[in-house]
Amino acid sequence: MIRLRSVDKSYGALKVLHGVDAEISEGETFAIIGPNGAGKTTLFKVMTGEVGCEAGTVEFLGKDVTRDPAYRRTRAGMGRTFQVARVFKEMTAEENVVVAIEARLKNAGQSDAPWYSVKPSRAARDEARDLLARLSLDRKAQMHAAELSHGDKKRLELGITLAGRPKVLMLDEPTAGMSPSERVGVTELIRSISGKGSGLTVVMTEHDMGVIFGLADRIMVMNQGRKIAEGSIDDIRADPVVRDVYLGKEAHHA
Repeated sequence: MIRLRSVDKSYGALKVLHGVDAEISEGETFAIIGPNGAGKTTLFKVMTGEVGCEAGTVEFLGKDVTRDPAYRRTRAGMGRTFQVARVFKEMTAEENVVVAIEARLKNAGQSDAPWYSVKPSRAARDEARDLLARLSLDRKAQMHAAELSHGDKKRLELGITLAGRPKVLMLDEPTAGMSPSERVGVTELIRSISGKGSGLTVVMTEHDMGVIFGLADRIMVMNQGRKIAEGSIDDIRADPVVRDVYLGKEAHHA
């Protein structure tokens, strides 16, 4: 689904990514972890086209998309959420999802409505309500997004992204700032929409290792802009280099 080859990224004189390689397969949940400043979010931005890279290539569905802007990657099937939820705060939860559905239909040539149409179709509203029910937001469908809790905003952003029917779902810190109960709920939600047979590939960053170990099929570990390890959960748990990065050499060798 996604292949990265020798990706470099700098911000001015600061080099953030150093020759990062990765291959993400269809239907798997692939997690990217590492300490603060490891380059995880920058790698997400390079994959989704939010920023470019100075060297290397990004392939999506077998096509080189290194120079493609973010909107083209989105239309090709890449969906993205952010550490801080991006929603239309002045609109209701239902309207937020309807906007995403209408955009998907128009981009696919499946809607005859003019671009200035302000009355969504019955089918779009029904789809939005079904999606909000899956997110446990159906009782808050008519609340303005600004009135929602932090956890509900994150759920709504996920709903907006899913409304685009992505082939790859990119989740940047999906449980950031959530309470323990909210974190459990979102983890269960991600598990229910992903996995083998779902047709959906998930790429995620996350600081909570309980969430990572509960969802990931494979894990890539980054430190200081470099990939230092990759493998199954058991491989990563047993890797001494990873333990050194997370616990410190003194703790590891004690």
